[in-house]
Amino acid sequence: MFKDFYRTTLSFLKPLLLLLVLLLPFSLCIADEYISISDDWDERARNQWDEIARNHKTYYFENGLDHFNQGQYKQAFKDFRLAQEYSIGLGSVYL
Repeated sequence: MFKDFYRTTLSFLKPLLLLLVLLLPFSLCIADEYISISDDWDERARNQWDEIARNHKTYYFENGLDHFNQGQYKQAFKDFRLAQEYSIGLGSVYL
């Protein structure tokens, strides 16, 4: 009984495995067009990181100016300190 079960199961699986083996190289070639890493991926990632850091710099610097103009000096200097960590200063004067 077990022999018959394995024999029928394997007889169904053999064509499927053969089809899978034949189609695998073609599917990898097709996927290579869609899943490819470009040569400049590290440069683009670095540019994205620089843009994120630049946005944080201006965010903290502008918030510091707003708080300073509103008379909230403690919060303004906290914001200026954070902006300084991102290397933005008040012109040539750093806090």
